[in-house]
Amino acid sequence: MAVKFKKVFWNLLQFAFIAVLAVGAVAYYQQRDIPREQAPPLSGMSLDGSLLDLHQATSQGPVLIYFWASWCGYCRVVSPVVSELSQDHQVITVAMQSGSDEELAEYLVRRDLQFPTINDPNGVLSHAWGVRVTPTIVIVGSDGRVAWVTSGATSKWGLQFRLTLTD
Repeated sequence: MAVKFKKVFWNLLQFAFIAVLAVGAVAYYQQRDIPREQAPPLSGMSLDGSLLDLHQATSQGPVLIYFWASWCGYCRVVSPVVSELSQDHQVITVAMQSGSDEELAEYLVRRDLQFPTINDPNGVLSHAWGVRVTPTIVIVGSDGRVAWVTSGATSKWGLQFRLTLTD
């Protein structure tokens, strides 16, 4: 019985190692073009008409940048988390290829999402940042350097922890 347990345990351990390695490789591939040092410029008019500027925002502390899309399934899970975090932290969101300003504003209201959003209808800003998948979250410190990058589903606690560790 003990031999069978050891074999099952060893097989599970090998599977877990391979799974972690595969997930890490996919994440690295998806994030390969995102800057890892100094954050590139990011500024634009939000849907409410205010200017959002990363350089100006980082002078007040870390900034969470959220690249998302209205058509993204994972974003439907992550967006409410980012909306909640935006109440206590600096957040700039970039909506990739999600329609006109009016369509995007309606989408935000319908889903009760309250975060400052720059519409990126042609993907120009997202491309400049090397974003290939949604959702992608980048946390930039007050020094203007990229501190954290993550893609896919993530938790409020994970993002909160990363923001706390930055600056």
